Amino acid sequence: MSIQFPITIKILYEPEAKDVPYVAYIPEFDVSSCGKTEEKAKENAKRVLEITLEEVKKQGKLKEFLKEAGFSTQSSPLFPKITFEPFIFHV
Repeated sequence: MSIQFPITIKILYEPEAKDVPYVAYIPEFDVSSCGKTEEKAKENAKRVLEITLEEVKKQGKLKEFLKEAGFSTQSSPLFPKITFEPFIFHV
């Protein structure tokens, strides 16, 4: 069985990390990884998520884990709503 759902991937660039300056973060599941390029960081983060989901599934807690992240595995899946809002901070 396969489940397809949207994820958010935030890309951060850390120039002081010369070998792997790109960090990809998936906030829905609080997982991240890094890479030499943006694409490699995203690929690595997706792999970390896949490993995490496989482990949670082995423990028999996949539905609970997905629910805590805001996802549902019912016949018609429910996904969290994502919005981008401006935020102004005056210094």
